[in-house]
Amino acid sequence: MMAVNPLSLSLRFLALGGVTASWVALTACNSNGDRFFPEVDVPDVYVLTAEDGGDVVPADILTADDISANTIFAEVGPARTTGYGGVTFEMVGTGAPVCLWVDPEIVFWNEVISARPSESDRKYAYPDNIYDDGDIDLFAGLSVYYTGSPGETIGDFVVQYEDSLGNQVPVSLAACPNRTGPIGDPVSGGRGAPDWCTLPSTDIGVSYTVLLRTWSTPLDDDRLSFGLLVANGRCEDLKSDVLGSTALQVEECLITGESLSPDGPPGPFYGAGSVRDRVWDHSVDFEEQYCLEPSTEDRTVRMSVFCDREAERMLDEGRTCEREVITDPANRCFCGDPTRSPTPGGAN
Repeated sequence: MMAVNPLSLSLRFLALGGVTASWVALTACNSNGDRFFPEVDVPDVYVLTAEDGGDVVPADILTADDISANTIFAEVGPARTTGYGGVTFEMVGTGAPVCLWVDPEIVFWNEVISARPSESDRKYAYPDNIYDDGDIDLFAGLSVYYTGSPGETIGDFVVQYEDSLGNQVPVSLAACPNRTGPIGDPVSGGRGAPDWCTLPSTDIGVSYTVLLRTWSTPLDDDRLSFGLLVANGRCEDLKSDVLGSTALQVEECLITGESLSPDGPPGPFYGAGSVRDRVWDHSVDFEEQYCLEPSTEDRTVRMSVFCDREAERMLDEGRTCEREVITDPANRCFCGDPTRSPTPGGAN
């Protein structure tokens, strides 16, 4: 059999008009990259307003009922560009401290796989469902310093300062976040956890911009729902006076019911009563179980209490847990699959 020379085939292809054909093929493959971004019917960048269409006004919060009545619920979609997505809103300074509190769906924990966990760590000795959690980072500052275009692009509160040597030095003028980590750097709440921040002293009549920047959206539906509270006073006082505790654990229960099913408009909705029909079944029970502070004596504080009951309910109803893709709301499970847990001290 005579060997075929690839070079001769290429030359014949060119002679027969292959240049034109190959050029057409190349141009037909052109793409703007849209296929790499999720397609959901929820905006990725927008401006949030009060119910009357104006600026958000801080509310007086004295009781848990005040929180329910004044919480704003909404959804945001994944970014449709390589930049950030998120939500912004405006508020006017009151001359006093203002608490900003946002709680993204729903709760997240790292499964404890130690062969000998401490009693407090045993609270999390059950896998979490990683597909239903999202993350929002909270920033705020004077509107004059905000670099984004509200409703169009997400910015920040960083300005450029030129030092005596002519070097451009970025300086953040954001008032939030104001919580710090072990080394003094500003920190955010993390996946599924609330982000909160106190504007320590707002100027009367001056405009402030608040940015809820999307860090990640839930993998199960790519729609990140959240609850937002803007309150007069300090967040620390809100925790101690309304929740009766300053512990990190109870922060999840300041706002509950923020996990909305993706079968309706993205909002915004004003007050817990407006989303009562959209909240996922059992999600509030799930949050309240998570809110319980770890105890060295009482097993009922463990997440396994909720997860065991969830598994028993699904078994009794003859259902199979759905996590990554939800085809039936009744099949949704908030806990992870224990059969996929790592083995303590073993190779996986």
